Amino acid sequence: MKARHWVTLIVLLVAGAAVVGIFMRLNSEDGDDGFLSFGDAAADSVAAEVRGTASAEAFATDIWLPVEGAVIQRDTFVLWVTASGRAASLRSAPLHSEVQGPVTAVPVQEGDQVRAGQLLARIDPSLYEIRVQGAQAAVDRARADFEDRVLFDEQLADSARLARAEQARIRAGLPQQEASLAEARYELEKTRIVAPFAGRVANLGVAQGSRVGAGDSIATIMDLSQIDIDAGVLHSELPLIEVGRQVTATFPALRGEVFFGEVVSVNPIVDPETQMARVTVRLSNPEARIVPGMPGNVRIAGRQLPDRTFVPKDAVVERNRRQVVFVLEPSGPGAETGRAQWEYVTLGLENDTQVEIIPNPDGEDTFVPEGGEVVLVDGHATLTHDAQVRIENYATLVTPPAAASDGSR
Repeated sequence: MKARHWVTLIVLLVAGAAVVGIFMRLNSEDGDDGFLSFGDAAADSVAAEVRGTASAEAFATDIWLPVEGAVIQRDTFVLWVTASGRAASLRSAPLHSEVQGPVTAVPVQEGDQVRAGQLLARIDPSLYEIRVQGAQAAVDRARADFEDRVLFDEQLADSARLARAEQARIRAGLPQQEASLAEARYELEKTRIVAPFAGRVANLGVAQGSRVGAGDSIATIMDLSQIDIDAGVLHSELPLIEVGRQVTATFPALRGEVFFGEVVSVNPIVDPETQMARVTVRLSNPEARIVPGMPGNVRIAGRQLPDRTFVPKDAVVERNRRQVVFVLEPSGPGAETGRAQWEYVTLGLENDTQVEIIPNPDGEDTFVPEGGEVVLVDGHATLTHDAQVRIENYATLVTPPAAASDGSR
């Protein structure tokens, strides 16, 4: 057989390296190397390298399998309620022009953050200033007429003087002229369109040089410091929710970001078609990352059970048709390496990410952790009991106490 044929055979043997290693070990116990020669120097050389590598890997004792872990928690176990909805601004004010005229200034753009009272648009005030001046002149004339009518009334009795003064005001037309002046001043003030509160500019509908009429849309101011979401909650989960409960929210448009808030209202009416009720949650949004209209998912803290022991769902695997977790038996205090101890567990309540570990109600001897032990959550699906492992994310875990297995499997 040619040398290249032997090389092909050797490559196939690599796939069964562990078996080859055991075979070599048995041969070595017969008192000689026990290896057959292929009759070709090149083939024999490659075979020797494969034998050495297979033997070393088959009997190595310092290989640590990479896994990830989590700390077993002893705390309040929360049954979360999940729902979805769309973001809405805490406050929104559509602004319209109350007077007409050409727009002389628009010092903002859409998306700008503005303060309360900041100028958004200015309508030419010239006509309205003239109207104020005319109204003021009319008031001055009416006041002069009034004073002429009561010129010598100080000699009258108080009651008579007051009655005559009121009649004189009416005959002089002073109340009517004062109302006209107030209206002219109001219209002049409305040539300045300002933000009613701090927020962001949206739907800006005017530009410098355009002309607006009374009622035309100018812009919308939205307060985005907080965001409300009206979430639909199933009727069966509604009794779990109360005002003030903790909320976390995520948005597909903002992957990896989590926002926090609380329930601010619960509508007690269930829609007969959807079998859902409206729950309003309010989120903190200091950087205005969430904008109105964004679809989002919320997790609302429902039932809360104190003093429970729980692990991530990813920690639980099935062995022999039973639920199992692998608990780290560290090789030393604070060590990130150790042995994975296979422990049967009995599961209790669960939420979307965690599951409770409870004593077995039938009295079977299952593992009940005290809390603080490290349990494997990734890389453990095919592990065997007592496998040597290294916790790759150990530095991110809360430093756990050295935990020992209780020996139950």
